[in-house]
This record gives sequence, C-alpha cells and structure tokens, in this order.
Amino acid sequence: MKKTTFIFLFTFLNCCFAFGQFNPNSIGVCYLQQDSSDYYNLTISLPYQTLQNQNIILDSEFKVVIDTATYIGQIIIFDSIGEIARFTNDENFLIQFWCENDGGIQYRPTLQTKIKKTEFKRPLKAKSKIQNICSFVIVNQIGHKLESLNPLTNANFEICGDYNGDGDIDCFIWTAPDNAQNCDGKPDNNLTIKLRVGKQDFELRCCGP
Repeated sequence: MKKTTFIFLFTFLNCCFAFGQFNPNSIGVCYLQQDSSDYYNLTISLPYQTLQNQNIILDSEFKVVIDTATYIGQIIIFDSIGEIARFTNDENFLIQFWCENDGGIQYRPTLQTKIKKTEFKRPLKAKSKIQNICSFVIVNQIGHKLESLNPLTNANFEICGDYNGDGDIDCFIWTAPDNAQNCDGKPDNNLTIKLRVGKQDFELRCCGP
C-alpha cells in the first residue's frame, strides 16, 4: 500500500538475499499481460516461500529488485485439465518488490516471458476478477504426486490446477473480501487473492492497511 510513500519511508532498508533454486514441486501463477496474434506475454510469479535459501542481510537502501534467482530447468504451465505448455528456462527470476502493508515489505520471484501460441495445447484465458491470472506453473518438478490439498471452506473458489491431468486438484485460487477494503491494483473489488498448495495459502494480492 502507500504507493507514493513507501520508497521514502524505507530508503534506509535494502534486503539483499542469497537465493538458490526453488524447492521441489514449487507452484506459482501466470498473469496474461498481452495476447497478440502470435504470442502470449506472461508474468510468472511464485511465492517467496518457494525459494530454497533465504539468507537476509540488512543494508541501507531500498530497492525494487533486490536479487535474482537462478533456475535453469523446465517450467510447466497447467490449468484444470492438465499441462498446457512447457519450456526450458534460461533466464533469472527477479526477486522483486510486490507489497508493503502491515506484514512489512514483501518480495517474490518473478519472470517475464514471451511464448508462441503454437506451443500451447489450449488457449489461455485471463480472469479479470483475479487480476488476469490465466494458469498455474510448476518448477523443479520431482515425482508424480503432490501433497494433498486442504479443502476449501467459507471462501469463493475461482480456478483450480491439475498439473499432471490425473483428475486430482493440485492447487487452486480462492478469494475473500479484504476486511480493510484496501487492496492494490485493479479491479476495484477489494478481494484478497490466495493460492492454496497442499496445506498452505499464499497471498497473491497486496491488501490491508
């Protein structure tokens, strides 16, 4: 939050992280940024907690990008039916600022990529209600089965993901009203957006005071 003030308030802070690769079977999301005649422009984002090594060193200057994470391997894009596309990544993820609220300054690994539509088994469909999230990704994929999911209760289910197409849901996105009615970005619905993987929920939208 506080978009016009956070740089000034936190110029004394620079979090320099030393990151390794991602934990096995790390799941994130794809945002559809542009849908041209031949390409999809995507932003791939994973929760900060998916990184293996998180060694924090405090410094004196805030940065929007604090480090990079090396990942040379397969990135699988999937939806509720199964795999849509896969590609071998050779670019670094940026460890990038995405939220500042009562939880502090928060970062997450992010990758911008452009992929030919012919590489996809099915068209991507962005959902504006959840800020144009169109699909899920899995990196550092190991094995075939993932941790079973906790059931969804008292919230609005939006989209689900089944990375291997076996009929079992591996992750889903759900929404709930923000109590503070204070969420960044469009649309102006003040809905929190959460990714559930296994027993954990990860925030995908910056909300709260």
